[in-house]
Amino acid sequence: MSNPFEDPSNPFEDPSITSALQSHVRTEPAYQLSDELHHNKVTDKSAFLGDSDYTSSISFHPYSERSDLYSVSQQTIPLTAAGTSTPPPKPLSSGGAALPSALSAKEEELRRKERELEERERALQERQDNFGLRRQGNNFPPCFPLLYMDIQAEIPRENQEVVTWLYRSWLTFLVTILWNCVACFFVLFSHPPSVTQGPADFGVSLTTVFTHSLLSFFLWYRPVYNAYMKEVSLYYFLYFIFNGIHVLYVFYMAVGIPSTGGAGLILLITLFSDGWLMSGVVVLIASGLWLCTGFLAAWLFKRTYDHYKAAGHTFGEAKRDAYSRMATTAVRSGAVDHAAGMYVRSEGDRFV
Repeated sequence: MSNPFEDPSNPFEDPSITSALQSHVRTEPAYQLSDELHHNKVTDKSAFLGDSDYTSSISFHPYSERSDLYSVSQQTIPLTAAGTSTPPPKPLSSGGAALPSALSAKEEELRRKERELEERERALQERQDNFGLRRQGNNFPPCFPLLYMDIQAEIPRENQEVVTWLYRSWLTFLVTILWNCVACFFVLFSHPPSVTQGPADFGVSLTTVFTHSLLSFFLWYRPVYNAYMKEVSLYYFLYFIFNGIHVLYVFYMAVGIPSTGGAGLILLITLFSDGWLMSGVVVLIASGLWLCTGFLAAWLFKRTYDHYKAAGHTFGEAKRDAYSRMATTAVRSGAVDHAAGMYVRSEGDRFV
């Protein structure tokens, strides 16, 4: 017996390991088919193809060596329930290529809006800087300054032209009502027999000079000035309401209905028909001023409405502005009333 503690050069030369390996060597294959016939049938190709049990239910379709297994002609097209063949799948359309173009268009739109916002912020900053530098105090009206107005300092550069024309339109209206009063005064003192409402026309025209000049300024010119300066929907809406009434009123006065204070077309035709040329020429100038003022106001109304829609203002935004201003006014009035009450109570406690 060999020494187990001996260190051989090759461990597999150990007699115990060698005897164990030799006892487990297979002398037979891992599997055997008991039926030699069946074994030959499975392993032999000719026997397999000749067996009717296998070939009765299986059909073989040999392909040529050059046939393309993945071509459309070799593919089997399934039949639908109606017996018609379904069309082959269509290749992908150009929608995949349209997706990047749509994304690029969206990106370009976002960049354009970002540039617009930057320009507006820069213009607002310039207006604030100019406002702080230029404002010295109230400057309008020049004869008795009550408030400050400066189109170059307070209005954005892109809207200064429209606001300037709105100011000219208001001045044109002032000239028109003044000349209308002068025309009615001429008709009154010329006293043509066919004009029986001369005194009434002159009285109404004189009243119009004082009332409509103030109303036109505070009802539509000042709101549209603030609208272009602050871009607030409420101011635009006030302008649309009252300037719309103003346009209708101007064309109504251009007609010249008797007793309305308007030196218009009806009075003009009457004077020229009776041969009163001097009064007729004065009324003709008044009628021309009414018509020019009306068309100018209508054109500016259209331009302001286009700007209103382009800026994205809505009626809902105007309502929210109105509600917020009413709430702010209510809070301020409540705070003033509370402070006044506290002051009265404190003063009353002093004298008790």
